[in-house]
Amino acid sequence: MEVGYLLKGICIGIVFGVPVGAIGALTIRRTILHGTLAGLASGIGCSAADLLYACICVFGLTLFSDFMLKYQSIISLVGGVLVILMGVSSILKKRTIVKETARTSQILSFFVSSFVIAIVNPATILTFVLAFSIFNVCDITATEQGFGLVSGIFLGTCIWWGLITTMIYIFMERVTDKVFLKLNYILGGCIIMFGALVVIRVL
Repeated sequence: MEVGYLLKGICIGIVFGVPVGAIGALTIRRTILHGTLAGLASGIGCSAADLLYACICVFGLTLFSDFMLKYQSIISLVGGVLVILMGVSSILKKRTIVKETARTSQILSFFVSSFVIAIVNPATILTFVLAFSIFNVCDITATEQGFGLVSGIFLGTCIWWGLITTMIYIFMERVTDKVFLKLNYILGGCIIMFGALVVIRVL
């Protein structure tokens, strides 16, 4: 594995993998309610989607990328609606902090739901194309270089999610029911807004 490409990948993952939007909100909420592992699983689900798109860009998986881009509107519309419903559900479901350690099945569902939300945005491919141009990694000529780059991207995004969930864990004791109620509305609103923007962009 090329160390230089690994380091560039980590930088791309950190710079372009900043946890914002629906998955960032979900990760914060799930960490508060279900623990650090649940929040981390949510974030890594997004990292897995980023890894897939990075592989498409690096290794030229044209069949999958062509399919995603061809049906981009339908995929984004369905994904946007699902995100909106998830936001509404998060606002209505929990109004007080009831901490429940996530079961294995829940952690898996958190990972899958975050992966699905991230994967319904085919524009991520274009983001990585821009990132590769900025970091001058358009000259990949060996499999080892590509493997180092995508591994670094995955690692970089995971570093972000690890930092976010750790910070939430540190300050979790300060989150009272009153604070959580306000935070729940804010996070739920962010999720709904993200989904609405996706739907509006398609329409």
